[in-house]
Amino acid sequence: MARKPDLAADVDGDVTDTPAKSRSYGINHFRILGRMTADPQQRFTQSGKAVVNLGIATNVNGFAEFHDVVAWEKAAEIIGQYGRKGREIHVEGRITSRIRDVEGHRVKQLDLVVESFQLLGPAPTGEAEA
Repeated sequence: MARKPDLAADVDGDVTDTPAKSRSYGINHFRILGRMTADPQQRFTQSGKAVVNLGIATNVNGFAEFHDVVAWEKAAEIIGQYGRKGREIHVEGRITSRIRDVEGHRVKQLDLVVESFQLLGPAPTGEAEA
């Protein structure tokens, strides 16, 4: 019986040769396809950056889930202008965390930060687009 060739021989350097401190681990990515739960409200930070917080509803196996995401700068401007309650949207991005003080307790909050998005289909009927 012929022996299978060693696959590691085709690789210039084994990943175990990389020092642990220079290696990066993990994947930080989310993807959501759903409908906006309300008209997005665009606002601006003190430094002038546009920001939009929006809710997205998904339905998997008959169970509704609601996701709060945040979009910044150009993405926030476009979603704020063209997004409407009920409009289908596909978002992808990263998860960040921060510590907040809520009534004297430190609370860890996760934020879903939009890095790319697509507004899908026409705006819901009865809504005029700019």
